[in-house]
Amino acid sequence: MILVLISALLPIIVTLCLGYFSGARKDFGESHSKILNKLIMSYSLPMSLFGGILATGRKVIFENIPVAIWIFIGMVGGYLIVFSICKFILKNSTSLSALRSLTISGPAIPFVGPTLLGSLFPTETSLIVAIGSLIMNVVQVPLTVILLSTDSYELSANNKNRKINNLGLDIISAFKKPVVWAPIFALILSLFGITLSPIWQKNFSVLGGATGGMALFSIGIILYVKKPKLNLAVWMNTLSRTVFVPLVIFLVMMFFKVDRSVINMTTMTMGITVAAISTIFANQYKVAEQEMASTLFLSNIISIFSMGLIIVFLKI
Repeated sequence: MILVLISALLPIIVTLCLGYFSGARKDFGESHSKILNKLIMSYSLPMSLFGGILATGRKVIFENIPVAIWIFIGMVGGYLIVFSICKFILKNSTSLSALRSLTISGPAIPFVGPTLLGSLFPTETSLIVAIGSLIMNVVQVPLTVILLSTDSYELSANNKNRKINNLGLDIISAFKKPVVWAPIFALILSLFGITLSPIWQKNFSVLGGATGGMALFSIGIILYVKKPKLNLAVWMNTLSRTVFVPLVIFLVMMFFKVDRSVINMTTMTMGITVAAISTIFANQYKVAEQEMASTLFLSNIISIFSMGLIIVFLKI
């Protein structure tokens, strides 16, 4: 068990610290982090997902449909529940409710997943990362953009049409991203029985294999640049993302007597730290910038311990 914890979590800690240290030394800054993120989302992650899914095989994909369903329930269902609580019970603005919903329900699967899940579920990792990336990029991100962009004006009949048009454009835009269409294309090819031999897989793994390290290094830079301010909202966001969400999805799956392997993969995936996209949106729309940056900082620290507890508790 100790060896599993070390192999799964120590690389994350070391790489995050290196990124943070590089920021402290002024070797890298926020602009460099953005470049790394663009490289990851446009090139290395799509390469990793495409090659990984094609190497996975049709049998493994069909065996993991339940995992995809439960991750979808956790991410999309969680988003809608959190938004309803923030908007209608806590009376937050639409923009703040959207950001908090994305923060709490959207784990950083494309960034932390390859390193963490690769140590725990090596056969299924590419598929899990692809599922999480698709849900975030095709559902959560477009929905959040719509909610952020429509919060500044009243929804008259004309504005409702504009909102619908914006939603369509954002969904089309999402499907143009390599991180979205690459895994979909690979999934279609795999379902038709097309697979990659180890020789051809290397064409995708040379750059794709660097995804996890670059992503964690980039997060480390952001953690240094965004000075944290830890208040009640930040703690609630963090604990909801790292503790409450994986706990709730675990209890629901136990209630429905889901297969143990599905429970392990889904709970571990939903226990991953918050995605940096919330901080990016906060900066872009000038909404809760300090809160989102502080949540990113704190959740990356807390998640090291919470993910360790999940591994121990589930006996992965």
